[in-house]
Amino acid sequence: MTVTGPGGVGKSALAAEAIGRLGRGRSAPEVLRVDMAPVREPAAVHRRLAEAARRLPDSGRRAAVLLVETCEHVAGAVADGLDALLRQRTGLRVVVTSRVPLGGGPGTAPPAGAGARVVVSAAAGAGARPGAGGGARRRCRPRGATLRLEPLAPADSVTLLESLAPHAMLDDDADREALHATCALLEGLPLAARIAASQLARHCPDRLLERISRPAGCLDLAVEEPRWPARQRSLRASLRWTHRLLTPAEQLLWARCSVFPGTFRLPDATEVCADERLPPGALPAVFHALQRQGVLVLRERAGGGRAAAGAEEPAVRMARPVRAYGMEQLVRLGEEADFQRRCLDWTMVAQDTSED
Repeated sequence: MTVTGPGGVGKSALAAEAIGRLGRGRSAPEVLRVDMAPVREPAAVHRRLAEAARRLPDSGRRAAVLLVETCEHVAGAVADGLDALLRQRTGLRVVVTSRVPLGGGPGTAPPAGAGARVVVSAAAGAGARPGAGGGARRRCRPRGATLRLEPLAPADSVTLLESLAPHAMLDDDADREALHATCALLEGLPLAARIAASQLARHCPDRLLERISRPAGCLDLAVEEPRWPARQRSLRASLRWTHRLLTPAEQLLWARCSVFPGTFRLPDATEVCADERLPPGALPAVFHALQRQGVLVLRERAGGGRAAAGAEEPAVRMARPVRAYGMEQLVRLGEEADFQRRCLDWTMVAQDTSED
């Protein structure tokens, strides 16, 4: 099972909870965790998986689960290594967490689930997947499934934050209202809710809401929890990890798309963001890569579902923290004024067209 989704959506937490429910006491499987975050080379990936295989119990003596975390930057090498391992250990169960699917080729778009927050797709048989160098090839894969997580629905986000908040705050209507407004700004990311809840020991809900109401305020919230990986202690750190996984062209388009105040489509991004550094012909591939990484997400319908992809290119948007991080990068590049002006010109043309 591969658990995928954008940074902060709760992949590791869900994987740990699911594995914890497989059994208790003597019936509990032996769990071996392998973190790929520090790994950069395919050879190192294979060494880590080989070391894990040597530590696993003998087949038939005790059930075993291998948890392989943070694989997005070495997805091709992990897929290759697990192919070989699962052929050797047919009874082994493996759970993988990755911001991108292990078996998705370079042109694979993210699933567009009809209102569901979790999307499960079969991944059996032959499938294309990127190699360590970025190429794609077809090869037989072990049977499995991909579980894509999406940000929480507003009501679920509120439930999570309230479950983490001090109980006294739930008895005050003003505090509850501030917590609800906070959830709306954090866009349903469980990591953001946990970080915000950690601030409630020092700040009242109104003060917390005031802090994250500033454009980059949500990025600067941090939790002092040494057991958490550094990339999970703030939204800025989580987004920085995503940013480093991208190509220079993808990083540039992320920054430039941050000028859009709401939803937009691929033709709009081409009109506003393309130039000699991002040629129009190359921009679609870069645009869809940002969708796979969760930087661009499909627009939500009024009923809570996602806009269906039809003949027209579907509308996308940036979550508020993602847009704030992209705007910081645009300022750093010195392109803020230019591309805000281009976005304003695009807005005026779009309004004129709609009136006609």
